[in-house]
Amino acid sequence: MPVTSRRFPNAKFAALLALLAGVLNATVIRTPPAEFRATYSLSPAGRVILQNLYGDVEITAWDRDEVQVLATRHSPSSALLNDSLLNDARVVVETSAGLVSIHTLYTGAASARPASVDYRIKVPRGANLENIRLVNGGLSLSGLSGPVKASSVNGSIRAEKLAGEVELSTINGRLDAEFQQLTRTHAISLRSVNGPIRLSLPEGAAATIFARNLSGGIQSEFARSWRTPEGHRLDADLHGGGARIHLQNVNGGISIHSSWPRPPLSPTS
Repeated sequence: MPVTSRRFPNAKFAALLALLAGVLNATVIRTPPAEFRATYSLSPAGRVILQNLYGDVEITAWDRDEVQVLATRHSPSSALLNDSLLNDARVVVETSAGLVSIHTLYTGAASARPASVDYRIKVPRGANLENIRLVNGGLSLSGLSGPVKASSVNGSIRAEKLAGEVELSTINGRLDAEFQQLTRTHAISLRSVNGPIRLSLPEGAAATIFARNLSGGIQSEFARSWRTPEGHRLDADLHGGGARIHLQNVNGGISIHSSWPRPPLSPTS
């Protein structure tokens, strides 16, 4: 009895199977999620760089040799443009020996109302915040003992529990800086153009203060300011002088005071 041969399906069907196999094995490219979370190793004094065009940034110190990045993308209020603009904002993190660099990359066409990205970042306590740059957003810093250089164009800066060399500047926004420790070798610079500056110093701080303000006043519990043709000025040595502190403003007041709690005033009879 002859053996009946079984032929393979025709060429078109074979091609269809091959195409299907290719689809099943292909890498699926999905829209990036609205929330990005990742952790990167960093030496205790490693460098951190961040650039963000739209959105707030919060950087907090912790006692780990790691940088934790949590980024949340927010689309503008226009429902018709939500998806496309949200997808244009990408979180890019680059790492190398002793460095974590973070920035927001906009891949689409320029828009008057782009998506924003808010960052919540944890860094080693002694990390070097080498260059933190914001354009439209506020900045919050807490618990850092390493050097900090940060700026915002349109946004306020609030820093607390600092203990290292610091350079903070904003153009349109308030600047609050509170130090829990000063060191003679660590210089401090606070600058604003359109917004008040408030500096809080620890009890018994040894510092040399130079404050300049063009069109706003200077208030301090340590020394009295005076007026010059270039505005208000204050120079003071606290406890014999120490850490050099420079404050400069154009349109906004400057306030310098101690950050420790004071006892209430005794009632007068």
